[in-house]
This record gives sequence, structure tokens and C-alpha cells, in this order.
Amino acid sequence: MAKRFQSSVATASATPDMAATVSPHSIPAATKESHKLVAPLSRYDAITSAGSSIKADQHQRAIVQQLDELWHELQSYTPPELLPSSVTNPVSEKHIYDDLEEYDTVFTSISRWFKSKKPAAAPVRMKRPTNAPKSIYVYGDVGTGKTMVMDLFYEMLPIQRKRRVHFHAFMLDVHARIHQIKTAQPHLPNPLGPIADDLVRDAYVLCFDEFQVTDIADAMILRKLFDELFDRGVVLVTTSNRHPTELYQNGIQRQSFLPCIDLLMEQCHVLCLDSGTDYRKLEREMSQVYFHPLNSETTQKIDSITRRLTHGKTMSPMTINFLERSLVIPKQADGVAKMSFAELCDKPLSAADYLQIVQRFHTLVLTDIPRMNMKHRSMARRFITLIDALYESHCTLIVSAESNFLNIFNANEGDQGLDDSMRLMMDDLKLTDVESPLFTGQEEAFAFQRALSRLVQMQTKDWIQSNSRLQ
Repeated sequence: MAKRFQSSVATASATPDMAATVSPHSIPAATKESHKLVAPLSRYDAITSAGSSIKADQHQRAIVQQLDELWHELQSYTPPELLPSSVTNPVSEKHIYDDLEEYDTVFTSISRWFKSKKPAAAPVRMKRPTNAPKSIYVYGDVGTGKTMVMDLFYEMLPIQRKRRVHFHAFMLDVHARIHQIKTAQPHLPNPLGPIADDLVRDAYVLCFDEFQVTDIADAMILRKLFDELFDRGVVLVTTSNRHPTELYQNGIQRQSFLPCIDLLMEQCHVLCLDSGTDYRKLEREMSQVYFHPLNSETTQKIDSITRRLTHGKTMSPMTINFLERSLVIPKQADGVAKMSFAELCDKPLSAADYLQIVQRFHTLVLTDIPRMNMKHRSMARRFITLIDALYESHCTLIVSAESNFLNIFNANEGDQGLDDSMRLMMDDLKLTDVESPLFTGQEEAFAFQRALSRLVQMQTKDWIQSNSRLQ
């Protein structure tokens, strides 16, 4: 089985998208024994009435009430036993990537592998349990408390086989498992059955934060993987900024993803949490961790903070090797990494690279962030992914930038058509239609709204104090 990414995103104390700008560590702690006795709704009422910085919100409470009902159902639920792996190798008339077989470049090797030898005999498919509690899908605008209420549910759930993970990290885990199976068993026609078995052995309650689908390979994997997971009695609790019917909207080959949307609508209670208030943007005392403009004074401040965080130690390079790749950190010491924006976001890096960084460093000093517009959409995408990784692992971010964070990215400027990378992607996929959000910049504008909200929260004293290294 492929090694899971051991990031703090997979713990109950992962940073919430909360109804006040606080860390999960500032939620009043309950004892381990009380965790087994206190339901989510009671816990929410206790927290919001205790004078903490988390205030009662009727919209949040309505969602917690639904999570409370699921919490009670799970007390008496046991998932079905898994069948032996020799009989659960999934059978399907269509392989996962059949809809991509017309593409002869980017996805050819993936498609061929999934379309290799079919099993000689039809395997037995698990019968979907009828007693499984219905899953919950919570969507709404940024900063309304979706992650906070999910984390509250997770924290109070008194079972061992549960997992809380950011959706980016989960999909990286799945891709790593696929890669390992491909290497070990190149003729296995469909690896998602064995992967689902491994996932369920570890956890039958899966909590996903920030569910979103922007990648065609993920879209093709998810529709089959969720089928396999629900067949094994998995219960999902997930947050997203989008209703299920808006996932992968206008994406490439979206019609092949529609069965996954139908499955989510069938298996989940779809709940909206949108109070109209972004709690992360409420005015709070800010900490000095974001410096602009780019001048000598800003450079001196960044250098001073870096010396303080590293206790004056000399910074040296580090090479991280993973997944047959390597990532060079040019300057690091004492849990602090210092890199320029160009080194992290103007190179072909991905969420996998950024997760390696947040697993090893508690603080990132990111220098020389430029103002971005649609000419820089590739850099903007990577920056959004980096912010997500830092936020989920509750890292401290120290920044020097050309302008204040509200003006870092302007989706209304610089749209001069497709850049070379976009044209290459379209050529690879044999596409002529440029109306997809992947090419128009709608996805970047939407995602940057969330990243901006997170940047605001990451500058607050509550956030910095919970990290405590700048005290």
C-alpha cells in the first residue's frame, strides 16, 4: 500500500474555516473521556456560550444539528466486512479512462494501463449496504465556518477508523497508491477496488475539506472511486465552496463526470452554509507578517524576522527526495524555509511539492511576491495551492510583496488570450473550445477569493499566537 502523506491536514486539529479567526487550539479543550459522551450540537452550544471568540451563528448551528444526527447514527453503525481481495478486483465494462482514449499524448499511458488485461472471470462486486448513514456535503461561501463545523464533528466522533484530510492531499494520496500498484501489478485492470479496500481498512468515516475538481484525471478517478467507497459502506462528510452540480463546471469531458455528481446527490444530504458573513475578514488586530512594498526597508524587516525565527543560525540548502522527484530548498534552518516567489510559484511545482514543505517546516518566509494578473495565471494557480497547503497545516507565513494582499491578483487585467502553456494543453487534448474556466480565468478568480480570505486570517494575532514562534 502506498504511504499516505503524513501532514497535519489528516488530524482533528487541522485549521478550521471558522466562524471567528481562531485556531482549533483555541477551541476550549474537552477531555478524551468527554469526547465519547458529548455530541457535536452540545459541544457547539457550550463553546459559543462560554464567552470564547467563536460566537453563535444560527446558520452554523443548523448544519451542526444535521451533523449531530449523523453522529448519533454512527454510534450504532458498523460497515460491512471486506471481501477477500481476490474477488473484489472491480469489474467494469468501461475502464476509468475510456472517455479519454481519443487523446494520444498526455493521458495515453494512463489510459493504456487502466485498459490492460481484463480479468479472466467476473469478480464479485460488494453489495452496497442499506444501513449506512447518509453522507453530508456542506457547501457555501468562503469564511462562513464550514471547516469549523466539520472539525467539531470529527473531534467529537468516538471511533478510531476516521480520517480528516484536505481534498488536495487525499487525491495526491490516491495518485501515489495508483502509481505504486501500477509499478507492482502492471496488468491489474482497475486498481481502485484494492485502493478502496485499503482506505476503508484505515477509515470508514472520511472528512474532506475543500472538495473541488479542476483536473480531468481526478474527475475520471473520482466517479469510480466513490462508487467503490460507497459500496464498502464509507460515510463522507465534506466541505466545498460549490454545490455538487457546479463541480468541474464546464470542465473538459465533464459529461464523463456527471455520474459522480449524480452519486453525490444520491448518497449525500446537500446542505448550504452561507450566512453572508466572511468571519475571516472581520476586523481584527493584525500581526506584522506581511510587508510591502518591495524596498530596502522591507528587506531589512524580513531579514530581522528570519534571524529571530532561526535563532541566528546559518541557513543552508536542503534537497527533499520523494516520488522519484527532488525539491531543493535553497535556504533553511531550525524549521524555517526561506524561498522567493519565483522559486516556488514560477516553476512547475504542484501540491505534492508544497505538502513536502509544510510537512518539514513550521514557517515559510516567502519573498518578492509580484502583482499578478491574467498574464500570470499559472503562477497564480500555484500560489493559491501553496496558500491552501500552508493554511491546512497551520504554518506561519512571512511575506514580502510588491503591493498589499488585496491587490496581489487582478483577474480583470492582462487577459491577452492563451499563453504557451494553455495552448500546449489544448494541443495535447485536441481541443478547440476555449470557453472552459480552465482557459478563461474563472477558476483562478474563484479560487483566489478563498486564498485572499485565508491570507487575511493568517495575518491575525490569533493565528500567529497559536503558532507562538513569533511571541
